[in-house]
Amino acid sequence: MIVLTSKQMREVEKIAIEKIGIPSIGLMENAGRETALEVKKILEEGNLNSVIVISGKGNNGGDGYVVARNLYNWGIDVKVFLTTSLGAISGDAKVNLDAIINMGIYVAEIIQREHLKFLEKTIKDSDVIVDAIYGIGLKGEISGITKEIIEMINQANKIVVSVDVPSGLNADTGKVEGCAVRATKTVTMQFLKPGLLVYPGADYAGEVRVAEIGIPYRLAAEVGYNYNLVTSEDVKLPKRHGNTHKGDYGKALIIAGSKNMTGAAYLCAKSAIKAGCGLVKLVVPQSVQSVIQGGLYEVITYGLAEKNGILSYDALSSVLKLIEESDAIAIGPGLTHDRDIPQLVYDIVKNTDKPVVLDADALNALVGRLEVIQGKKIILTPHYGEMSRLTGLTIDEIKNNLFEVAKTFIDRYKVTLVLKGAKTVIATKEGSIYINSTGNPGMATAGSGDVLTGMIAAFLAQGFSEEKAAIYGVFYHGKAGDIAKEYVEEYGMTAMDILEDIPEALKCGL
Repeated sequence: MIVLTSKQMREVEKIAIEKIGIPSIGLMENAGRETALEVKKILEEGNLNSVIVISGKGNNGGDGYVVARNLYNWGIDVKVFLTTSLGAISGDAKVNLDAIINMGIYVAEIIQREHLKFLEKTIKDSDVIVDAIYGIGLKGEISGITKEIIEMINQANKIVVSVDVPSGLNADTGKVEGCAVRATKTVTMQFLKPGLLVYPGADYAGEVRVAEIGIPYRLAAEVGYNYNLVTSEDVKLPKRHGNTHKGDYGKALIIAGSKNMTGAAYLCAKSAIKAGCGLVKLVVPQSVQSVIQGGLYEVITYGLAEKNGILSYDALSSVLKLIEESDAIAIGPGLTHDRDIPQLVYDIVKNTDKPVVLDADALNALVGRLEVIQGKKIILTPHYGEMSRLTGLTIDEIKNNLFEVAKTFIDRYKVTLVLKGAKTVIATKEGSIYINSTGNPGMATAGSGDVLTGMIAAFLAQGFSEEKAAIYGVFYHGKAGDIAKEYVEEYGMTAMDILEDIPEALKCGL
C-alpha cells in the first residue's frame, strides 16, 4: 500500500490542482465530508449527538469547517473553536469558515487563556472531538495555548477523530513534537503517512482510515514514492506445480548454535523447513550435533570443528564447501561472539557471493568491519540494540529516526536491512522502505528472531530476491504470531508457538 511523506503529499496535491485542474476547494470538501461521515458513523453507533470541532489556521482547519457544515446539515449539534483569530484565516479555509458562520453554526476563538475555561466546559459537554488543528505541514514543537488545548483534549476522555494526522505528530517520523493529540481514529487523506505507522505515532493515531478525496493514484508514482505498507496483497505466494521435487524449492545452509544456545539453531532450521525450503542443512559445533539432531528429523546436521562448544575457525573450509552446495545461507543465531566467531563470520561473508542472512551474533561479529558486506547479496536483521552497535547511534536516536537511519545505512552499504521492532522496517538497496503490518507484543520473546531468520533464509533459497525474501519473511513471521495470539494470547506466547503456526500463516498467501 502506497505511503507518502508530507513533502510528497504536497507535491501530489500541487500536480492535482495545477496540472490536472482539480479545484483545491474540491479536495478540501472531499476531505471534510469523508471525515464527517466517519464522525456520523461513530455518533450513530454510540447513540451520541454532540460534536466540537477544534480548527487551526491552515487547510487542516478548513477541513474542520467542512466537517462542521456536514454534521450540522445532518442535524447534529456542532460547535467550532479556532486556535487562531478569525482574521488569520484565508484562502479555501476562509470560504468554508464564512459558510458555517453564515449558516449560524457556533464559532468562537480560543486565543487567550481566559477562553480555556469555556472550551473545557464545552468539551466536557460534548460526545466527540474533531481535531483539525495541525495537519502534515506542522513545523517545530507545539507550545503556548495550543499545547494547553491539546492537553485538554487528551485529558477529556472523549472520542477524538483527527483530520489527516493527529495534531502535534510528525507525519514523516511519528515523533511527537512537544505534545500531540491522542486520537481514537485518524482519517488520513488519499495516502497513508509514514508517521502514522511507526511508534509512537501509531499509538497516537488510533485506528487509521484512508479516505479517497479525488486525487488520482498514479500521481504517487509521478512524484516517485518510496514508502510502502506491506499488506496481504503484496505477499502472494507463487503456485507450486505438480512435477517438482525438493531441489526445486531451494537448499538453505544455516550456521548457528553453541553449547548453551542449541535452541536458537533448532528454531532457525525448523522455521526454514516450515517456510517451504526444500532442503535445510545445519552447521553446529560437533559436541552439540547429537543434541540438536534428535529433534530435527527433516534437517541434515553437520558437527564441525569447535573449541569448548563454540565453532572454531578450523571449521571455515568445511563451511565454505557446504556453501558451494547451497542456494542461501543464514549465519548467527546462538553462535556467541567469543573465541574464533568474529573472524570465522568475517571470512565466510568475505568468501561467498551467495545470498546471506546475517542475524544476532553474526551482526556483533562485524561491528567495526562492515566494509565486508558492501554491495553483497546480504540481508541484515538487527534489533535496535544490534543496530546501535553497528552504527554507533544510541537506541533513542534510532527509534526517533527509524527511516533516516535505515536509509543512511543502505545508502552506504547497498544491502537489504530488516530493522526489527514493534513495527519492523525493511530498507532495500534500491532505496525503498517497507513497513510491516503484522505482529503483536507477544512476539517480543526469546527465539522469535531466530524463527524470522530461518523464514527469510527459506524464501531466499526458494529463489526470492533479497527484497522479497525480507518482505515475505517479516510479514509471514508476524502473521504466524498473530495466529498464535488467537489461542495463547500475548503473555504466554513462545517462539515455538510462532514456528508451529508458520504453515497456517502461509495459507493467507495462497
